[in-house]
Amino acid sequence: MPSIPEHINLAAFKFPLGFIRIIQFIFIIIAIAAVNSWGVKVEYNCKSPANVSMTNFQEVYTFSLSKIKFTGCDSQKYDMWNGEDSAGGSAGFFYFVNVTALIYVIFICFVYVIFWGIYQTEKRLPLVDLGATALFFVLFFFCSSIWWAGANTIGTATSDERLKEIFQRKEWVNQSATYSNRDVNNGQLAISVLANWVCVLCFAFNCWFIYKEVVPRESAHPTDIA
Repeated sequence: MPSIPEHINLAAFKFPLGFIRIIQFIFIIIAIAAVNSWGVKVEYNCKSPANVSMTNFQEVYTFSLSKIKFTGCDSQKYDMWNGEDSAGGSAGFFYFVNVTALIYVIFICFVYVIFWGIYQTEKRLPLVDLGATALFFVLFFFCSSIWWAGANTIGTATSDERLKEIFQRKEWVNQSATYSNRDVNNGQLAISVLANWVCVLCFAFNCWFIYKEVVPRESAHPTDIA
């Protein structure tokens, strides 16, 4: 059983194999942070029997919009969006892939730093790394495609046109409730989608680096980039 080296080795990050892990880490963090920054604040007005207008606010930070209920002018709870407006499943898959990939990237960077010498000489380690990286490439490809559709769904569901349509329903009209405006940062969703597509490319290139530079064992030293 190989012993743990007494000192860390950062030389791995001079090579494409290690450097691309840093890029993956950065864009996974960007994708997760962008999604966590999303939210919508809906403003609507209620008229009292004395014809006095009162402004109500409702803040939403979940992508499972079909579970959201707004407080009506009569203090009762009312459903807002239907199942077609919800993207909870897409968001759940997005979080699963990104968080799992983040954990793996941190783990494999630890392996590079502590066991870089063993990684270069023991063929089983890079083969496992190649398999895991290829799996994440596939997961990110499907995650990016699904989340792209989910982000578009959320953007449509929280648009002015959709919210105006919702407040035209009978239960809201009967309360003399009217939609005013909304404050939403859907640009964060676009950032998360783009960051995920960058991860797709990064993991694809990462597979190539592992296969080309490590697995064949033609050279004991991966191509230096610094």
